[in-house]
Amino acid sequence: MKRILKLLVLVCVTVSIISSCSPKIKEAAGDCDKDKYVYLVAGFDEAAENTDVLFTVSYDPNTNVGYVAQIPRDTYYRFGKSQNKINQVYASLIPEGKSSREALEITSKRLEELFGTHFDGFIGITVDTFRRLVDAIGGIELELKESVTLDIDGEDPIVLNAGLNHVDGEQALRFVRYRSGYAMGDLGRIDAQKLFLNGIFRKISEGVSIPSMFKIASAFQNRIVSDVKLGSLLSMYIDSLNSQNKRRVLYVTVPGEPAEASNGLSYYVLNRKNAAEIAIKYMNATNSFDEAMLCKNQNEAAFVNIYEDDNLYYREFSNEDLADIHIIQKN
Repeated sequence: MKRILKLLVLVCVTVSIISSCSPKIKEAAGDCDKDKYVYLVAGFDEAAENTDVLFTVSYDPNTNVGYVAQIPRDTYYRFGKSQNKINQVYASLIPEGKSSREALEITSKRLEELFGTHFDGFIGITVDTFRRLVDAIGGIELELKESVTLDIDGEDPIVLNAGLNHVDGEQALRFVRYRSGYAMGDLGRIDAQKLFLNGIFRKISEGVSIPSMFKIASAFQNRIVSDVKLGSLLSMYIDSLNSQNKRRVLYVTVPGEPAEASNGLSYYVLNRKNAAEIAIKYMNATNSFDEAMLCKNQNEAAFVNIYEDDNLYYREFSNEDLADIHIIQKN
């Protein structure tokens, strides 16, 4: 899970550096007159190279707003494999002889079709050392609504208190990996990752030194699967340091609900109506969401109910109110 942390750092760096529309953005993302730039960011797990973290990151230069949409790893997505979980799409292509870049490009295309959009680029994070990345920018501030005890794999517990916590690389690693003690399990971890993302974003927005940025670039060198030039991203970030505009970031988990299949496997089932709304707002979608209905399992009544529920509730968080998130631990 160490790859997750590298992904989160790069997500917020990406949001920050693309949020000033300088001429250099043309090299990385194309026409600067676009209404919204949208990137897919993936993080691979340690063993099977499943994409256990999937985000879309976008920026609207007209409103100066960034958008981060999280796609839960257990999302039901029918693509012809045994479990049909969205985090397995990338890994299923590697045994077929696809390179990492080819596999992520195909994954990106499939998600474009699912959400009815077009990505300006994709970024995949492979093996690296997370602690170096967080420590390179001097750690971050995590603002928590309640105290959290991070107890993973028999390691000595780390306690983060309610309020503002300054965390280093090791503490941040534990915070983003931890899920077993949350009442909502993996959804609790996804909310925790929103808090982490916001901490990184605030640190980046305040202005990370150029030497620190090059430390991060060095840590990522030869470890990124991407069609976006890292040099271009760094150049845009340097340019954006001169921008005095206040930026707003919105975070959302693509709407849906957890469900258990008849075979006992746990899934996250997307809700068609609300996911379509998020695809338009967060991903600049121009086509219909899930035209092929690959996220609808007709053989599971509970899945169908979630997919078709017009009254499903979801919440967006902005960087102003993100500290309202309650990542509640089990009793």
